[in-house]
Amino acid sequence: MSNQRRNTGYYWLVLALTTFAVISAAYLYLTGPGGDSGVTEPVRADTIVPYNSAREGSEVEPQIFFYPLSPAPGDFLIVEAGPLPQGEDFEIDFDFFGVLSDYYHVGNLLFAVIAVNWDINPGTYKVAVVPVQENATAKGAALAEGQVEIAAKEFKFSRFSMPADRTAGWTAARLAEDREKVRIARETTEPHPLWVQTFIPPLEGRISSEYAAIRVINNNPPRRHAGIDIAVDEGTPVIAPNRGIVRLAEFLLSGGNSVIIDHGMDLSSTYLHLHTINVEVGDIVERGDLIGTVGMTGYATGNHLHWEVNIGQTPVNPGQLMANELLWIPPAYQKDYLW
Repeated sequence: MSNQRRNTGYYWLVLALTTFAVISAAYLYLTGPGGDSGVTEPVRADTIVPYNSAREGSEVEPQIFFYPLSPAPGDFLIVEAGPLPQGEDFEIDFDFFGVLSDYYHVGNLLFAVIAVNWDINPGTYKVAVVPVQENATAKGAALAEGQVEIAAKEFKFSRFSMPADRTAGWTAARLAEDREKVRIARETTEPHPLWVQTFIPPLEGRISSEYAAIRVINNNPPRRHAGIDIAVDEGTPVIAPNRGIVRLAEFLLSGGNSVIIDHGMDLSSTYLHLHTINVEVGDIVERGDLIGTVGMTGYATGNHLHWEVNIGQTPVNPGQLMANELLWIPPAYQKDYLW
């Protein structure tokens, strides 16, 4: 073979490989999570597989995916399943202690969030997608199932005292009234995600008390700390970590000036001990909007923000909410439901 023919062959080979790479990159951009979605953070590869395979005419068997693969007690567990048959109802079944959010669908895919209880024992547990049987409580055979490994985790223990005057004038009736307000606010939710982008922290500062820490206050029985405390100066701005609707904005005896934001799908975030409240019930807030400022109102002895995240009434680790890939929303959902 002459040098001219050999060089020509190399030229066409390089051209073919380059063309294939460009077309492949363009296809993944337009059909995958990066295509016209407004989400710049990376997404996990196992999400792309069912999303692209759930297109019309696909013969792919239903699959189930989890993220993270080994959650700890108190963590979020994201469940994604599909492609599922059209026109049928499905539910997610699991055999460990936790609380399930509302579902949402994108085409043939089913998405949900499980709040793993902070008292769960580590071990291997099952999660499955099963059809809902019409006119019966029985469940059909699982269309897809998998195993989740719950990791072990130790929580901090602390003991401290609070001055008696912090509870002066409190009554059991008023405390019960406040608890009911919080319960209703956390149960008032949109049945689909209100967020699009990933979550950001409401402020930056020193963590003075961690999530799920076991605390003994004034020699009372031990209690879990439902959120994280961030110690900063009075007046520090507190921002919404993501889009949502304000469901509570008022003074509570224990929480002081308090705000609860509904992010949809039973997911809410709570902000306590605020110095000022800058929102009202019913307000739609966007990620980064000012919702209040840090203070020490209510049951507090120093300036800090108590930040809590819940699925329904169950508290979940707020720090885990910051993981870029945790609550990713597929582009197809954004196009269909974006406000």
